[in-house]
Amino acid sequence: MAVIDRDAFDGAIVQQELEGVCGLTPTQTQLSLIAQATNGFVVMHGSDVGREMFDDAEISQIFVIFAETVNDFSTADASTLRTADSAALAGMWTPCSGEMPCPFDQAAHGRTRMIFHVHVPGWGFEPARIKFKGKDPSGSFCGLDWLTLNGENCKPYSFQLQTKPVEEPETYEFALFIKSSQDAGDQATGIIIDPALELTPP
Repeated sequence: MAVIDRDAFDGAIVQQELEGVCGLTPTQTQLSLIAQATNGFVVMHGSDVGREMFDDAEISQIFVIFAETVNDFSTADASTLRTADSAALAGMWTPCSGEMPCPFDQAAHGRTRMIFHVHVPGWGFEPARIKFKGKDPSGSFCGLDWLTLNGENCKPYSFQLQTKPVEEPETYEFALFIKSSQDAGDQATGIIIDPALELTPP
């Protein structure tokens, strides 16, 4: 039986193929907002497709409205929280349509600036943030970095990654690395979420 590379599970090791400078200006921004309800996770996906590209102020406002809504519905189930978030964010972004097998799954095209943001008490992304499995990601992704908004670093709650244009549809399996604490931070563990990302030509 093959031995699994333990470094692949190490949330402190960044996949260096993702860190290169893109040299390509993104043409759209896509946001993934993660929260927790009483009976499961809620992941909201939206973009600036069909409108002006988001600036820092607009992204900040989306984060604030999302956080306020999650906090206001802290005792709600996932369905109720999703409905509340959808209503609160209506008009602020273009919701991403389509049902995915995993709520964390992604679909992107062209030169998309992808932003991942987590708003769960005690949760933050580990230094690795994201790793791709089975395929060399350097031909399709670049610019991995912690998100900076209005001059402020959003580590460890928000990071960004940019896609490069592909000629044929391609699906990448990836992992999100999250550090979860409990007991007021006295204990912590790593959580690896295991979705997929479909890239399509521009």
